[in-house]
Amino acid sequence: MTGIAASGGLPLRAQCRLMADGSASPPPPKWYQRPSSVVFLLFFVLGPFGLPLLWKSPAFSRGMKIALAVAVVAYSALLVETVLMGVRVAMEQMGLGRAPITDAILS
Repeated sequence: MTGIAASGGLPLRAQCRLMADGSASPPPPKWYQRPSSVVFLLFFVLGPFGLPLLWKSPAFSRGMKIALAVAVVAYSALLVETVLMGVRVAMEQMGLGRAPITDAILS
């Protein structure tokens, strides 16, 4: 069954001709290439680790990719700073603000 596509039963050459003529629609993009999925992954799941996915996505223009990359880096930096502030406040409330060795060094 070489040369026959699994869907539609047309030979691959016939399918290629149909797509070249414009009479057949191109296949839908994969879920991880859709703009809404990429933005969701960037801001709620992967953060800066999703930037390669953004840059490989054909759904965004170069300007939009740059703007989203800057927004993700700023958002991630803000998130890290907020977490660090929360840890500092929690340590101060628990009385772990300064270790005894730090007091000896500073005085």
